Amino acid sequence: MADNQYPILFFPTATSVDRDGLQSAVPTTQRPQIGRQRARIGPKLETLQRAFEARRLQLQQGAPGVDPELVIVFETAGPVDSFVKAVKKVAGLEWLLESAEDIEPDDDFFDRNNGDKLLNGRLFLVGSNQQALSQIISLWNRYQANPTVQLERGYAPWKDVFALLKDIRFWSVRDRIGSDVIQYWQERIQAGIDPVRFEIDIWHSSVLSKNEQAYREVSRLVTALNGRILSRALISEICYHGVLVELPVAALSQLLEERPPELAFSERVMSFRPRGQSAAPSDEDEREILGAVEAHHQVEESPVVALLDGFPVQNHPMLAGRLIIDDPDGWEGAYSVQDRMHGTAMASLIVHGDLSAGSVPSPRPLYVRPVLRPDQNDPNSPRAEVTPDNVLLVDLMHRAIRRIFEGDGDQPAVAPTVRIINLSLGDSERPFDRQLSPWARLLDWLSFKYRVLFIISVGNNASSFTLQTARESLPELTVEQRQAYALRAVFNSDEDKTILSPAESINGLSIGAIHSDVADFPTVPRRYDLLPGGALSPYSRIGNGFRRAVKPDLLFSGGRILFSESIVGPPETTLVAPLWRNSVAPGHKVACPPSGLASATKYSRGTSNAAALAARSAALAFETIESIRAENSNKLTPAYDAVLLKAMMAHGASWGDLLGHLTASCPDVVDRDDQRKLAGRWFGYGAVDMTRVLSCTQQRATMIGVGELKDGKALSFSAPLPPSLAAKVLWKRLTITLAWLTPTNAMHQAYRGAKLWISPPADRFDAVRKEVDWRQVQRGTLQHEILEGDRALAFVDGERFVCKVNCKADAGKLLENVPFAICVSLEVAEGIDIPLYQEIKDRITPRVQIQG
Repeated sequence: MADNQYPILFFPTATSVDRDGLQSAVPTTQRPQIGRQRARIGPKLETLQRAFEARRLQLQQGAPGVDPELVIVFETAGPVDSFVKAVKKVAGLEWLLESAEDIEPDDDFFDRNNGDKLLNGRLFLVGSNQQALSQIISLWNRYQANPTVQLERGYAPWKDVFALLKDIRFWSVRDRIGSDVIQYWQERIQAGIDPVRFEIDIWHSSVLSKNEQAYREVSRLVTALNGRILSRALISEICYHGVLVELPVAALSQLLEERPPELAFSERVMSFRPRGQSAAPSDEDEREILGAVEAHHQVEESPVVALLDGFPVQNHPMLAGRLIIDDPDGWEGAYSVQDRMHGTAMASLIVHGDLSAGSVPSPRPLYVRPVLRPDQNDPNSPRAEVTPDNVLLVDLMHRAIRRIFEGDGDQPAVAPTVRIINLSLGDSERPFDRQLSPWARLLDWLSFKYRVLFIISVGNNASSFTLQTARESLPELTVEQRQAYALRAVFNSDEDKTILSPAESINGLSIGAIHSDVADFPTVPRRYDLLPGGALSPYSRIGNGFRRAVKPDLLFSGGRILFSESIVGPPETTLVAPLWRNSVAPGHKVACPPSGLASATKYSRGTSNAAALAARSAALAFETIESIRAENSNKLTPAYDAVLLKAMMAHGASWGDLLGHLTASCPDVVDRDDQRKLAGRWFGYGAVDMTRVLSCTQQRATMIGVGELKDGKALSFSAPLPPSLAAKVLWKRLTITLAWLTPTNAMHQAYRGAKLWISPPADRFDAVRKEVDWRQVQRGTLQHEILEGDRALAFVDGERFVCKVNCKADAGKLLENVPFAICVSLEVAEGIDIPLYQEIKDRITPRVQIQG
C-alpha cells in the first residue's frame, strides 16, 4: 500500500495547447518507370478479366444473370493514402482489409539507400464484381497512357496504387490454406482423430445480407463434405465472422490434395485456421498439507479484478469467502475438485500473492468466470484444463466479458465494478505472426468500450536447450560459469518463442516472467538452478508486437525453474531439460486441490503466475488510486481507472541487470541501438518494482494526470522545478509514462485508431534517454521513457518543466475522445540531503486562502 508520508501527487489542471508536429519520413523506395509497369501490370489485369469471365460462365449454369464476386489482392511497395475512399467510389467494390507486409526487394522495387532492405509494403484486399474490375481497368488504361492524368475527384489514390503496384491477383487457395493449418490437420490425421475440428474465417462484410449469404454458402459446402458447423460468431466491430467446423478425415484428405474440393476455392472463405484453444497442462501430483489457517471472513467490497480461467476450489481455506464464482453454463457439476488446479492457483496468486512471502491478502473479492474445463480425453489425474472444443474461443470470451459489464438477456451486469481482467491464457495454436488475431482484436475493442485493463500472459515455452560445455561438467563449474552458459543458450534460442495470442493486444498489458521467487528448496544432485535471480525466465515468450511495438510490455516474477542434465547429445555439449511440471519448490507457493481430506498447497511457475501477480499488483494500485481520488474526486473519475492503472504499472518498470545479461551473452551485438532493439524484444519495458509505483520518497516525487484528447489536440502538464536542483552537479532521473486506450479500425493496416505521444523535456534536464528505443516506444499504446543526467541545471525558483500529450488519428478518422493517463517521476539518489518531494509538493498544492 502507499506510504502516506509521501503520497503520489496530482498534476495541476492541464492546459489545452497546440499539438506538436510529426516529421514525415522521406520515401526512399525506387519504383519502376511507366513502361515497365505497363509491361508488368497489363497482363495481370487481363488474366483477372479472363478469370472473371470464366467464373461468370460457370455460374450461368446454375444461376443465370449472377455477377460473380471475387476477392482481389493489390500488393503495393508502400502505403497509399485515402485508398479506402477511392475504393468506395467504384460501384461494385467493397473494402475488406488492409495489412502491412514486409516485401522482398527486386529489380523493379528497392530501397535507394539500401538495396537489400525489406520494403514496407501493403496488401489491400477488395471484393469486386466484373463491372467494378472493368472500371479499374479503365482507370489503369488512362493512367498508363498518361501517368500525370487528372482523375475525377476522389479517384486520385488509384494513381498511387498503380505507381506502387507490385502485384495484383485473386485471393487463392494458397492464401486460404496456410502451413499452420496444414500441419494442424496432418498431426490430427496421424493421431487417428476423426472427425477433426477447426475454424474457418469468413470474409466479413459491412452489409449484413452478404454475411448471411456467405454463411449459407460455407455451410452448404461443409455439408457437401459430410461435415457440420458447430458454432458461429459474427462481431462486426472487429470485422470478425468465423465458424467452428467439424469434418471427417476423408474430407480433410481432399483439402490437402493438389485439386481440393470447392470449399477451398470459395470466395466467401478468408482462411482456414487451427481450432483456437487455451490449455493449462496438469502438474505432477506432489502437494504439501496446509496447516491450521486462521478463518477468513466474507469480503464484502465490490470486485475490481476478474479472473477468466479454470474453476477454483472455492472452499479452500485460503480462498473461502474471497471469491465470487459466476458459473452461468453450469460447469461445476462436471468439474471434479482434483482437476481444479489452474484456476485455484491463479486465484491464490491474485488474492494472496506468493504464499511463501506472507503478503497481506487483497481486501476485495475476486470475480471468477470459468472458461476452462477438464479435458475429457486426458487419462491422467488431475486432467489438463482446456477451453471447450464445441464453441469458438472468440465467442466464449466475448460472451464472458460482455456478461461482466452488460449482463445476459434480462440479467444485469454481474460485476460492473471490475477494472482489471486477468487472462493467464493463450492460444497455443496461434503464436503471433505480424497480423492480429481475432482474440486480440476482441480484447482491444472491449478494453476501449468498457474502459477495462486486460492483463495477459505471453505464454510459456519450456523447451530444453544446449549448454556449450562438456557433458557431465556441470558439477565442476562455478555458479557464475553455469549462469554464463545458460544465459548464452537462452538468448541464442529464440526460435518458436513468439508470444501467444492474444498477448499482441495493443490496449492490454502482456506479461512475461522473470526467474525469481522467495522459496527455499533443498539441493538435489543433478538438479540445477542455472540462471541468476532476476534474469528473464527461459520459458517466457518474447516479442515484438503488432507493427513492431514493445511486447512483452512488462515482466513480473514467474517462479524459478530447475533443470536436469540429459544423457543424450554430443559429448562436447550438455543438453538440459526443464523440470517444468514439478509441484515442489522452487516456484510460487499457491493453494491447490486437497490431498485426501486435508487442504493443500503446491509450487508452480510460468507466465500465468506472472500475469496473476501483475493483476494483484494492479489491484493494489487501485487502492492507491482510491486514496488519491478521495482528495481529487472531481478530477479523477472512475472512467480513468483502467488507463491510469496501465500507466502506473508500467511506471515502475526498468531493465536493471537484464541488459547486462543480454550484452554479455551476445557479444557480436555491439551497436547501442541494436542492443536496445534486441533488449526491447526480449524484456519489453522490463521488470516492475511496485514500491516505486505506489509511493514516493523525499528524494523521489511522482505526479499523475489524466485526460481525454481528440484528433489534432494536445494537453500540457507542467510542474515546478525543485530549487534545490539548481546549479548542483548530481545524478538525477526523469521517468515519464503515457498510457492510453485506443479505438481500433480492423480494416486498416495501422489498426490503432489514435496515436498519442510525449516529447520528453530532455533538454530542460540536460538528460539522455535510456533503455527502450525512442521510436519503438511510440508504436503501441504505452510510452515509457527513462532519462538520466548528472550536469548542473541553471534555473530560478518558479520555473517549470512541461510534458505535452499530443493526439492524432492513426487509422482513418478518429471520432472518439481518447482517454489517457500520465505518470512523471523526478528523483535524485536516495540519501542525498535534497527535499525534492517537499519542494515540488509545496509548489504544486494550491494554497488555502484565509478569509479576513
